[in-house]
Amino acid sequence: MAEALIQILIVIFSVLLLGGITWTLFWRNPRKLNQHRLAAIDGISEAGAVKRLSVRPFLFWLERFFISCESLWFDQDFIYVFDGQKLAARYKFEQILALEVTKIRINHARIWRIRFASGASELEHGSTNKPRQDGASEYKFVPAASIFEPSFKEFLQILREKNRDAIKTESRFWETV
Repeated sequence: MAEALIQILIVIFSVLLLGGITWTLFWRNPRKLNQHRLAAIDGISEAGAVKRLSVRPFLFWLERFFISCESLWFDQDFIYVFDGQKLAARYKFEQILALEVTKIRINHARIWRIRFASGASELEHGSTNKPRQDGASEYKFVPAASIFEPSFKEFLQILREKNRDAIKTESRFWETV
């Protein structure tokens, strides 16, 4: 009886693991903005102009305790924060107070923290899940940094040009490839 129960639990765990990995790879982290999110941004009609800054790693649905629920995107001028399909905030690169790495990792991916000045967003903050520190908006995210998607490297280059003092931690090799 105990062996059958263990085998059933192993099958359930395997299905959850493979399903979670598949869901994360194909549906959870799209490379381009969908039409609903693109329509929320004024003045941008091409999805390729906005690049992904954050990804959501898979940690059996516990990652929400370590990173922000919002997804971060950027273009040459702004950083866009989406809460689901809704544009929650839009910041300029000059409004970043700090970009630094935390000591937490999920699946060997470092978690970064980005802080914006208080009242810096040009939109109304609709999310209540956002942590606040000293009136500043703060988001924790895993950067979209890989060999195949170098958008975090592009983000760092733009940030170095516009607001070099905001970078508190330099990126490592894989994040600059």
